Amino acid sequence: MAYKDSLFRSIFGNAKSALALYNAVHGTSLDPRDTEVVMNTLSETLWTPRKNDLSFLINRSLVVVAEHQSTINENMPYRMLQYVCRLFENGLENKKAVYTDSFERVAGFDGVTLELEIDVYNVNAGRNSSILEACAELKGYAFFVSRVGAHEKELGAQGAGSGGAERTAERTIKAIRLAIQDCKNAGLLREFWENMSKEELNMLASEWDMETALEVSREEGFERGVGVGVETVAVNALAKGLPFELIHELTGLDTETITGLSQRPADMLSHGN
Repeated sequence: MAYKDSLFRSIFGNAKSALALYNAVHGTSLDPRDTEVVMNTLSETLWTPRKNDLSFLINRSLVVVAEHQSTINENMPYRMLQYVCRLFENGLENKKAVYTDSFERVAGFDGVTLELEIDVYNVNAGRNSSILEACAELKGYAFFVSRVGAHEKELGAQGAGSGGAERTAERTIKAIRLAIQDCKNAGLLREFWENMSKEELNMLASEWDMETALEVSREEGFERGVGVGVETVAVNALAKGLPFELIHELTGLDTETITGLSQRPADMLSHGN
């Protein structure tokens, strides 16, 4: 979910919170006062739409990559490998060094060419409580997401019968604001919410709103059997600046098709023609 990814990146996109997350997950107690943390999260560009949620370097030796997922993604090992390769490449001062013997052999591992393990942690409220309790930011994040879901259900029950994307989006935005107040009342992420500007708050609500609208539009499009409606959703999403990966998940269109749509003139993108 785009809004969860954005919030996750906002909360943990600084050295202090990133290190707290690492300590909680790995059961370590690295002190931020004597631990160097350099954020190196990949950004999205026109030619390389792939970006990761969070990555950082600890003491110039340990590369940490964390990705937020609403559901388990069996393809995550491959994606993580892409991220790690890009991060190593970006970190090389001499780009030509990637074609040389850059890595020394480690005794006892001569027979291992490449091994990649991905650890998955359920950080929903009520799951992996030891990790959540060890990281106040993560606990606050999980609490916020759970409260949004609860408020959406409550508001949905109150407005039963008044469906449609617009109504659904309105309920979701209201649920977000109620969940933020719940966090403040519980003393969770209080500083984060207080430092969030009105524009940032509107952006969070807008991303939530946009994804809900896109999902409803996609379902309605498939029900009518109108393939062009899916492309229109994709074009509108591109105009809003949503990443290729999210558009693929929402529309089912392949990357090649989405890339082709992104190359349409700007006026065609904004109007979905």
